[in-house]
Amino acid sequence: MAQKVQLTISCTGLRDADFVSKSDPLCTVFDDYNNELGRTECIDNELNPIFKDKIKLEYDAYEDQKVLIFKVYDIDDYNNDISKADFLGEMHCTLEELVDCTNFSKPLRYEGADFGKIFIKKEKSTTATLR
Repeated sequence: MAQKVQLTISCTGLRDADFVSKSDPLCTVFDDYNNELGRTECIDNELNPIFKDKIKLEYDAYEDQKVLIFKVYDIDDYNNDISKADFLGEMHCTLEELVDCTNFSKPLRYEGADFGKIFIKKEKSTTATLR
C-alpha cells in the first residue's frame, strides 16, 4: 500500500551567491535518475529560508532505499529556471532516512565542503503527488 508524506523544508547558513543583495533560494527534490519530484517557492533575499510550499511524495515500502537529492539554487530570473540559477548546495539521503523520523537535517554540500544546512520535517499526508 502506498504511503503519502509531505515535506516541509528550511535551510540555514546558505551561501550568498549575489553581489548586491542576498541569495534568492529555491529547493528542488530529484530522484537518483534526475527526475524532478517537486520544488518549493523562491524566497527573495534570504540565507535562512523557511519554505511554505511542501513537497508531496507517494511511495511504496519496497522503495525505502530510493535515493533523494535535495538541491538548493539561487534563482535570478522570474521563471524560476534552475538551468540559469546559481547552485548553492545539495544533500543526498534515502527515502528510508526521511520516513523513519519526523525531523531530519544534514549539511548542504557545495564543491566538496559544507555550506549551510537543510532541515526537513515529514508529515503524513492524505493527498500526495505520485512522481
